[in-house]
Amino acid sequence: MLETIYRTARDRVRDLAATLTDEQLQSHVPATPRWTVHELLAHLVGCAADAVSGRLDAVTSDQWTARHVRERRCTPVGDLMNEWDRIGTDADASLTDDQLYGPNLAIDAVCHESDLHEALGLPRVDREHWQPFLDVTMRYLGTQLRDSPALRIEDDRGAQWICGTGHPATLLRADGYELLRANLSRRSLRQIAAWEWAPAPTEEMIHGFGVFGTRIDDQPVPAS
Repeated sequence: MLETIYRTARDRVRDLAATLTDEQLQSHVPATPRWTVHELLAHLVGCAADAVSGRLDAVTSDQWTARHVRERRCTPVGDLMNEWDRIGTDADASLTDDQLYGPNLAIDAVCHESDLHEALGLPRVDREHWQPFLDVTMRYLGTQLRDSPALRIEDDRGAQWICGTGHPATLLRADGYELLRANLSRRSLRQIAAWEWAPAPTEEMIHGFGVFGTRIDDQPVPAS
């Protein structure tokens, strides 16, 4: 599954990159404000290259991702996509489904594909591509909130998760895409607090979202 998700995400991002103007490539990405669109693409290619070569020292750290950008910042986007294509088959093969609940190329690619869509004012990525990772990130939220008062969460398709301890006294109804993006630290504390909570959430509940930490800068929300 992960191999297929990653391969098709790579195809979509490559096709999108081919349509972008120089101005769009140099625009900044709100989800990763230190990077332009071009630099985010450099990171995606760098991740694949490192997975194939086994260059995984300090994997997932800021230093690791910054190296991807530094090494490819001046590489034309067409050459970046050609590199991704050359190593793509080996990168696909590096993925196994037992990686689903840990860091992997597939969730990174889908996350950053959504970053690109939000930065460029495009509609959200189709649900079939991100849905497999929603339960993964909700498990993380459950771990974050394991000591908080119990919370019941329902998404727009009726899926439910219970976080915290005791009988749930708080209900959150939220769109599945928004839950995923918040769990990936792509929504601000203010945006999370504005969801449909009954009664109002505790600070602990709001701060529980975000595998990469909380953020205070509001993010663009794409059309569904």
